[in-house]
Amino acid sequence: MSRRLEGKVAVVIGAGSSGSGWSNGKAVAAAYAREGAIVLAVDFDSARAEETARIITEEGHAAHALRADATSNTDMEAAMAYAREKLGGIDIVHNNVGSGAGGGALHEYSLADWDLEIAVSLKSAFLGMRAGIPHLLARGGGAIVNTSSIAAVRPLLRGKSPGYTAAKAGVEAITRAAAAEYGPNNIRVNCIRIGYCDTPLVRGLYEKAGIRGEALEAKMKEGGLGVPLRRERTTVWDVAAAAVFLASGEAGHITGVILNVDGGVDVAPI
Repeated sequence: MSRRLEGKVAVVIGAGSSGSGWSNGKAVAAAYAREGAIVLAVDFDSARAEETARIITEEGHAAHALRADATSNTDMEAAMAYAREKLGGIDIVHNNVGSGAGGGALHEYSLADWDLEIAVSLKSAFLGMRAGIPHLLARGGGAIVNTSSIAAVRPLLRGKSPGYTAAKAGVEAITRAAAAEYGPNNIRVNCIRIGYCDTPLVRGLYEKAGIRGEALEAKMKEGGLGVPLRRERTTVWDVAAAAVFLASGEAGHITGVILNVDGGVDVAPI
């Protein structure tokens, strides 16, 4: 590793995994640590946060675990305060929380699912940025990396969670707004737009729909829209590599960017 984040403190919100294996948040936390960052792994499930921190420390890198609810302003402010007090400050804020739960055509979509999706996928990013920015200002600058989905700009399936689509589009909008607002303060704000990704959360949604075993593995090998690149699925390590780049000095003059990590889905022929 080139240690591109040596000495930096990174707060990764949503650093746990909903099942066995690597989630985007867990992979990003590990990648930041491998590049030299001290990582605060934050998750609403303390066991998930602790697992991520344990993996990182067993590799010989630095990590702390903290339980916090990304939809709670009090919890997010407490998480940032913990990073300042215990780790010496904050250089990177990574907002990874999302749900994708619920589904159905818009006119049938429940208000409860809408409120949950907006809170988990959009409000969480807002609160993470809101709580983290004062600490980045005190540091004299830093980087924020948000996560979105190709669903924000391209309808993937009819009846596929309008709440998720709207929430992720909102994440991209506040990314660009914050980039313009805080550029003069040397704070860069970018977003990764993720394509079809093989994660425990995605697998869990398929299993909830009754797709298991060989059928599930077949689903995980296909992209669904004809991904232009030969490998249909984005991996968590594709996402992690993009996050490290955006958080590092190599992206020192890049802000307000929505970076597609999707194998070309966004430009695929219809």
